[in-house]
Amino acid sequence: MVTTAFGAGLGAAHAAEPLKIAYTNWADVLATVHVAKYVLETKMAQPVKLVNADIGIQYQSVARGDVEAMLGGWLPVTHGAYVDKHKANMEDLGVIYAGGKNGWAVPAYIPESELSTIADLAKPEVRAKLGGTIQGIEPGGGLMRASEAAIQAYGLNTAGYKLQSSSEAGMLAAVSRAYQSKQWVVATTWSPHWMFQKWELRYLKDPKGSLGGEEQVHGFGSKQLAGKFPKAHAFLKSFKMDLRDIELIQNEGQASNNYEAAARKFVEANPDKVKAWLPK
Repeated sequence: MVTTAFGAGLGAAHAAEPLKIAYTNWADVLATVHVAKYVLETKMAQPVKLVNADIGIQYQSVARGDVEAMLGGWLPVTHGAYVDKHKANMEDLGVIYAGGKNGWAVPAYIPESELSTIADLAKPEVRAKLGGTIQGIEPGGGLMRASEAAIQAYGLNTAGYKLQSSSEAGMLAAVSRAYQSKQWVVATTWSPHWMFQKWELRYLKDPKGSLGGEEQVHGFGSKQLAGKFPKAHAFLKSFKMDLRDIELIQNEGQASNNYEAAARKFVEANPDKVKAWLPK
């Protein structure tokens, strides 16, 4: 999906080469990229083209210079393998926000006495209630790779579990269906995410640390970014958000099904934050 440019008074800017930013349809990424896009286009007269791609393709595209940037790099664990592979051909633009978390979550109505840790999934009675399925997202992503490692670490492969590949939308639909009828479900997920506002969920404890601890979300740029788009490069290196900001935009964007409008509302309501991002 490529979104249209914001604003009407950018006649000269529309003739300029657009800055290409890769993104995935994940709620946290939709929040950050639409804020960055709106600021670049309306405050800096820099047109932006959003390019939708799977996360592995994003790193390849930035490293090759096919796109100028991506704003959803989770470190140190989730995307560590991708970054290690491509870091020589990318620029780390810095931390956009900290406090991210990956894990497996279950509805709060599932008794903690029966299921509180990933190890509890190996109990035969728990496996039966979950149908031996861990509901996942897109295959090949960092969270899915970590989930596959967790399955091995906790012996869930021998307990008869399978990791169900899907998408964020598919994972959310599975949680929604289960929640409506109070069925058991376990899903791969992350914070910040609006699903924790919509439903009462809790993360399963991960004593082996297979799914990682607190993560930082970085931006990455191509080696050509600074030379081709110096002002946009300076902006992206200064682009910092709070976890609460991300959650606010997520909740607004999900409720209205319009992340562009949610980003616009946030930017216009926070001029001091925006001022700090803009090149001096």
